[in-house]
Amino acid sequence: MTRRLSTCLSLALSAAALAASPALAQPGGQADSSGWPAVELGARVGYDNQQRQEVVGALLRVPVLRDGSIELLPNADVTFLRGLKEYQVNLEAVYLLAGRQGGPYLGGGVGFRSTIPPNDPTAGRQTYTTFGLVVGLKFGTLDRVRPFLEFRRVFVSELAVDPQLLSFGATLVLW
Repeated sequence: MTRRLSTCLSLALSAAALAASPALAQPGGQADSSGWPAVELGARVGYDNQQRQEVVGALLRVPVLRDGSIELLPNADVTFLRGLKEYQVNLEAVYLLAGRQGGPYLGGGVGFRSTIPPNDPTAGRQTYTTFGLVVGLKFGTLDRVRPFLEFRRVFVSELAVDPQLLSFGATLVLW
């Protein structure tokens, strides 16, 4: 692990410990009239530590359980490599340790990555199946905005590089 990634992970874990503290917990979880947690739409920016490039993405948080402890996260990212853009779409499920209040979460899922293979640039753009792990921290609400910090590791068996993304973003509660 590089020094930058280690520092970022240390900061993320420290923030997770603070957010999980009951004294600092904010009331969270906007809910509709039925008590079901609201769907959230969001954006994120980050840095891919393996490829050393910036990443921009969008996501949707869809609660699966009424207590808000499990969410589906369909999401998409664009990595801005020199002279090339890589596209990644994922469907992930995450478990929020504190439920609707936010706090730390972890999960994983499957996805597809569209890129040009580095070992054969003449082959053209190809799409690969990926598997990913995600660890994050969902902060308390700021009215209808919910900031988050997350680390994502994407495994692509056909490529030599497995992206490692550290990102910060925010979601907007849709109702």
